[in-house]
Amino acid sequence: MADELTMNGETLPPPRFRTLAIMAVIVALAVILILAAALTLGSQGPLWAQDSLDCSATDLGTLKAEAESELETNGRWTTQDCDSLFLTDSDAHFYRFQLAEDGKVRIDLTSAEGDSYLHLLNVDGSRIIHDDDTGRDLNARIEFQLAAGTYLIEAASAAGRIRGPADFILSIRVATDCEPIDLGALEPGLGLLAEDVWNLNDCGARFRRDTPAHTFRFHLPQEGSVLIDLTAPEGGDPYVYLLSSDGAYLYSDDDGGAGRNSRIENDLAPGTYLIEATTYGDRDHAHELTDFTLTIRLVDEDTFRLKAEAIQIPDQIVAGEPFTVQYRVGNAGRTDLPEGYSAEVLLAGRGLYELTDLISSSDGHWQAGDTYHSGDEIASFASAASGDLSPFEVSLRRPGHTWLVLGVVTYDENEEEVAFHGISREFVVLSGFAFDSVPARVGLVPYEVTAEADEEGMVTNTVSSASSPDVEVDPDIQAKAIYTAGVRTQVLDGLFDRPALSDLTVGFARQMLTLENPSSSTLLDVVTNRYISDIAATGLSEGLASAEADLRATIEDRLLNAVDTASAHYSSIAASWTAHQVWAGTGRALSFTEALNIQSQLAYAERIASPTIAAGEIVQAARAAELGWEDPEVQAMVADFASQASCRSAETSLRTGLEAAGIEDVDALMDIDAEMREALPFFGLVNDSVLCALEDLDSDNSRFLGNLSIAGNEAIQEIFTPDTPEPQVLLSPHKLRIIAMLGDDGRIELGVEVSGGDQVLPDLRHLPADSPVGVWLISSDVEVDSSPIGKIRARQLADGRVELGFLSPDGETVTPNVRYLASDISAGAWLRSSEIEVQRVGLLE
Repeated sequence: MADELTMNGETLPPPRFRTLAIMAVIVALAVILILAAALTLGSQGPLWAQDSLDCSATDLGTLKAEAESELETNGRWTTQDCDSLFLTDSDAHFYRFQLAEDGKVRIDLTSAEGDSYLHLLNVDGSRIIHDDDTGRDLNARIEFQLAAGTYLIEAASAAGRIRGPADFILSIRVATDCEPIDLGALEPGLGLLAEDVWNLNDCGARFRRDTPAHTFRFHLPQEGSVLIDLTAPEGGDPYVYLLSSDGAYLYSDDDGGAGRNSRIENDLAPGTYLIEATTYGDRDHAHELTDFTLTIRLVDEDTFRLKAEAIQIPDQIVAGEPFTVQYRVGNAGRTDLPEGYSAEVLLAGRGLYELTDLISSSDGHWQAGDTYHSGDEIASFASAASGDLSPFEVSLRRPGHTWLVLGVVTYDENEEEVAFHGISREFVVLSGFAFDSVPARVGLVPYEVTAEADEEGMVTNTVSSASSPDVEVDPDIQAKAIYTAGVRTQVLDGLFDRPALSDLTVGFARQMLTLENPSSSTLLDVVTNRYISDIAATGLSEGLASAEADLRATIEDRLLNAVDTASAHYSSIAASWTAHQVWAGTGRALSFTEALNIQSQLAYAERIASPTIAAGEIVQAARAAELGWEDPEVQAMVADFASQASCRSAETSLRTGLEAAGIEDVDALMDIDAEMREALPFFGLVNDSVLCALEDLDSDNSRFLGNLSIAGNEAIQEIFTPDTPEPQVLLSPHKLRIIAMLGDDGRIELGVEVSGGDQVLPDLRHLPADSPVGVWLISSDVEVDSSPIGKIRARQLADGRVELGFLSPDGETVTPNVRYLASDISAGAWLRSSEIEVQRVGLLE
């Protein structure tokens, strides 16, 4: 469950994290203790028994019980001093002091140049406690309850003699009494007040490193909403903790009050509680040690109470990977938020601070009992969606234990903060993707891949041969197996639930798409080829004067044709994904080649097919609307679509793609692009949306490989970096007609007739007499001058007619205006479609 707290700004790690940190320190100290015991020579004699040096202890005198009592001395490690009893090759000085009465003693060993290490010893030389860096920076500090008597101190240089000489200061003082001050019972209408001063000799805070603290106790006779304010004059920075009666952490806050002051407001059950009043700065920041005021009171229930109610994050968070935070907030009070008041929701964590816009009560929000959710996943039976509250989309860069705080800040009519409430959620950020054992194939060899995370979130990949687990696997093979397992667990699972794909429909028309890899260069090549085909189909490539009169309608046709192609590609892709998901469910291993194809297909589907298909819906809506593109609903659709087409380099990307394709006169095509955008501005938005979608593709791929710890593998990098395409030039299109002839056996023979009357017949060219109705059948390649220019397609219709069409080499559908064969055609005579143009691209000489 989430720990509830009221805070703003830097947040205390939840209790479990502190426990883990303390355990880590205990383990480290235990290791040091074992090593020190192993390195210590027989110490039955006096501490000062080292040869040739006077290693006797210097007497510092008696430390009295008064808080002002202090013993202090200066010293210097020279690298020629006595040896430490516990640290190898380290200087040490020994001191003796007497404690007049039982009490807590604080010992500080500070050095501006060295790394200090303290050992507190009994007079017989046996060790009581030791410390390395509890003080500020590399300084040592021991704070320990001692009985009256004589004690010894070893002041050692922790870094050893290799660090050279260094001066130090040793000080011993009596620590202040740390028993809680009792403030009595908290009753309605009667607040509790405490005023005091922080100073250097105060007890240390429980949960903040080396900060002075005062502890107070109060009793709550009955359940109520308690408001705790810890304030200090300007220059102070209070930090307040609410604890259970036995000192366990409940809530904390740094800057939830006005300015740097702290505030906690929460519902509490009857019982006894402790309050620790401390500061943000440590003891060494003396200017921050000042007077403070603590007030505790019950909040009137008959008022508004804006609260953070719930926070939801994914079960697995990976460093650098974006994730969604859902939440629920509401007014749990008995009255509406006053007129003119407003509130905002914040999300805070290490290196993260996100805010919603201000939501005013004047807009009808924050009425008594109102509860709002950011998404249906976290909705309650009483909550409602609000257009002002959207999920937070965030990422965290550092792996390890961390937390997020969801808060609601309330402001009055003057925009002064009047209340804050928050809840926290603790979790672990992983250094990469983690998954259980997954089968994967590289070539024909099966492997088992595991990515296991330790308690600190660090992920380790393991690859073993399925048939020979003990045989070492080649690093390049390991990388490919890890990649395959990563695609299987992070991509293939839940593919159809991805936002860009969830609204796409899967049709029956399928068209294969081959992609080299999921890089932006590969997909930019697809986009550029489509763009060149669009230009050629409009006639603008031969000059503006020869363009059709209704250029807008022509461009709309080309957009819809691109939609048909994208839909056909996606249908084929979706069928392949479905098959892979079914096979994965049976335990079949995914191969590296299949994994690369899946990620490439995903890049195409999300970044090209999805925006293209969405654009087609808008074109259809504009054609159906009486006002066309001026229709208000169509304009709203265009405005929403335009938000996807905003990036830094859409035009640059188009030019880059044309240059990479080897187009001879890029400037001329860019001029044509401007003409088409002028004729139909939406055409530019469609192209820009696709190009913008490609902009961050390579960085996303790098992050994916990095989260699999294989980003630096040369074999993987080579695959994700496509070869530079050979320079090409946009040539004049082929002009041709599709020809068809009914044979005596009922089959229809297909071919093309190019300019000049030459006929070209592909090897596979007959449409069977009993071909299924409505299914397109495709011929083999049609070759002109030994180069394939496309394929013929044909299908039987229900009324007996045959429809003809053509596919260009890049998969674009070319449809003749005259394209139907009647059901009663005569045998033995060639019939011709109307003329079509098929774009061709050639190599530069």
